[in-house]
Amino acid sequence: MAEEVKAPIKEAEVPWAISYLREDIQDLRNEVRETRRLTVESYEKLDAKIDARTDGLDAKIDARTDGLDARLGKLDAKFDARIEDLRRDMDVRFRWTLATMVAVGALILAALKLLP
Repeated sequence: MAEEVKAPIKEAEVPWAISYLREDIQDLRNEVRETRRLTVESYEKLDAKIDARTDGLDAKIDARTDGLDARLGKLDAKFDARIEDLRRDMDVRFRWTLATMVAVGALILAALKLLP
């Protein structure tokens, strides 16, 4: 392997290179700060736009849900009345069915007793 030949660094060049790198680092820091500031500002503007658009939505949604609550309350009352009517009707039918079964049973027993 061949040894690499390193050029001697002149002492005068080192401070110049360091100051150049320092300036570049400072420029990068400033760019990052500016980018962060612009990002925060754009988020705040976007947030303000969203707030402006959604401010009226709360009232609209509340009004619609109140209307839906009223309509659902009416439907609930109608269904309750209909279910009560069906229950009464089923009670009457069950009573008639039970009475008919008892009467038929009595007729069968009477017929069996009367037959010799």
